[in-house]
Amino acid sequence: MIAVVVAFALVGAAGLAAAGRSAETTAARRVPALAALGPGKLGLLRSIEVDKNGQVPAGIAAAARRALPGSPLASEPFFGVAAAGFRGTAAGTPQDAALLREAVRRNPRSREARLLLMRHAVAAGNLGEAIDQLAVLNRLNSSAVEQLMAALGAAISTDRQVDEAVAALQSHRELYRPFIGGFAQTKKPPALIVHLISSLPPVAFEDPESRRLAIIQMINAQAFAQARALWQVRYRSATPGLVHSPDFADRTSPPPFNWALEQNSTGVAERVAGKGIELEYYGRESGLIASQLVTLAPGNYRAILDYRTESGAPGGIAMQLRCADTGDVLAQTPLRAAPGTGQKLALRFTILPTQCRGQVLALAGLPLEERNSQAIVARTLTIEPGAAS
Repeated sequence: MIAVVVAFALVGAAGLAAAGRSAETTAARRVPALAALGPGKLGLLRSIEVDKNGQVPAGIAAAARRALPGSPLASEPFFGVAAAGFRGTAAGTPQDAALLREAVRRNPRSREARLLLMRHAVAAGNLGEAIDQLAVLNRLNSSAVEQLMAALGAAISTDRQVDEAVAALQSHRELYRPFIGGFAQTKKPPALIVHLISSLPPVAFEDPESRRLAIIQMINAQAFAQARALWQVRYRSATPGLVHSPDFADRTSPPPFNWALEQNSTGVAERVAGKGIELEYYGRESGLIASQLVTLAPGNYRAILDYRTESGAPGGIAMQLRCADTGDVLAQTPLRAAPGTGQKLALRFTILPTQCRGQVLALAGLPLEERNSQAIVARTLTIEPGAAS
């Protein structure tokens, strides 16, 4: 008889234990009877979900306080009380942040708590802590880090903040690429862009996408020479000079400091092995067909093009130099060699100290009343110092 009673007692205890364990899960919301158990208050808290905007529901703090006495070791009650301070656009108080740190101590994998901690740190200007939280979130859910980095990048507006962020990133090298990308999503003053890119260590640009984004930002800041120097770390020319790959042979280095060959409504340019590039201008609208960004200091120069007209009306294509920032034409001359004729054409020009620090060297289509096409083969295009005309 005693054995039977003990057996029934054990079965009952096991059943209560199982119900308690189930009550601690989100099943507490689906089964009202489970919610009546002590652990069910924690289960109800765990069943709460944020909305599509990442907002926690109203009443979460009250639910968390009810759950805490029965689950003093759980992280969710601490998160729930703190999360109420982040409703709307609020970024929580220092007390909320302390509760979130306790929640993280109890559950280091709590993405929700770390996300709110990062939000609080950004609002408080503590970029070091924000980046530390992002590093963990990157390991827990890397897909969310890109969006979070955009918020961090938007918060950076001073050189001091740049320095703080760069210092924190030294311990989290895997965040360089998303950090540079997030910073690029918000329009920044040119001086701040230059300060950031100049402050990052060389290892930050080992990733090709990081390097590309940094170069684009420097160009947008009109820091053309610095952008070219960063580009040349990876794509240094085998023939040093003012023009990269003057024979158009480099097929691997990317624009803008290598040749950009277009295929658009203006015309088409294609490389020909050992012969340079073939260009065809359709004669319908003006525009660039082949171009490269160069960085010429003030002074006198001449651009020399070795080309041959294959067909069409001479003069439809021109060699030209434009300001990279304004698009103003600094110098231009049409290619007037008759079909079947080769020629070396020299274009002399002067860059004034007050003019652009970056220039676009191009072969471009010119608007013609006859709307005639022209096809050429360009063998080499160089720039060298020389007396202006």
